[in-house]
Amino acid sequence: MPHALHRMLFLLFVSFSLSAYLNAQPLKSADPDNDSLSRYIQMKYGLDQELFNGFQYYKRLVKYKGDPFFPEDSFYEGSVSIKGVAYENVRLKYNSYSQFLILEYTDFEGRYNQLRLNNAQIDSFRLGAHGFQKLSLLGEEPLFFQVINSGPVSCYIHWAKDIHATSDDLDYTYEYTKPLSTNYISYLGEIQTFTNRKSFLSCFPESMHSEIKKYSKLQRLSFRTADPGDIQNLLVHINQLEETLTEH
Repeated sequence: MPHALHRMLFLLFVSFSLSAYLNAQPLKSADPDNDSLSRYIQMKYGLDQELFNGFQYYKRLVKYKGDPFFPEDSFYEGSVSIKGVAYENVRLKYNSYSQFLILEYTDFEGRYNQLRLNNAQIDSFRLGAHGFQKLSLLGEEPLFFQVINSGPVSCYIHWAKDIHATSDDLDYTYEYTKPLSTNYISYLGEIQTFTNRKSFLSCFPESMHSEIKKYSKLQRLSFRTADPGDIQNLLVHINQLEETLTEH
């Protein structure tokens, strides 16, 4: 066979093999959101894909008055720890009715997308100034608690919302409640729940009761409706009271 024919057949074989190889390669995902999110996470956090372990979030089309979020229906600059790895400078929203966290991100085409994160892998998260940890208190199942600390005193607040039927409202049949809190105090290694001033005082020695009563009366503090800022200020006061009693 002439040399030129050998060469032509060889080139045809190489061309055919290369074409077959390229055609056999996996195609790009048909889901542009997943592709863009994967690239976004890789660019920001390297090859660690733990943050991507969730589900695309879509807002439910339910006609309820109010919203299910805490502290409000807004995304917050924050952070989240997943399986011991901290992700900073992310935008998060917390659904306190269904108890899950939503990550908002912008893809490479400038579109906003939302991902529901996997609760089982979340250790803690922060929404602005509100810090949360997954904890199991008094032998109960692990839940997300807002954690407020001051010296030897810590307060753990589990936030939730419920749905109630409305009355005399022509636009809505159901509505979300205001945030509902379940509160715990940790003091000197003991954890107790509280719902009002009496049960709150029982978490501390009697030597502190009069000063705590005086402070709560001065601040017009209602333990049933106190917000995290009120609790933080109260714990700071109790910490100062603890230091004063220790000195004497």
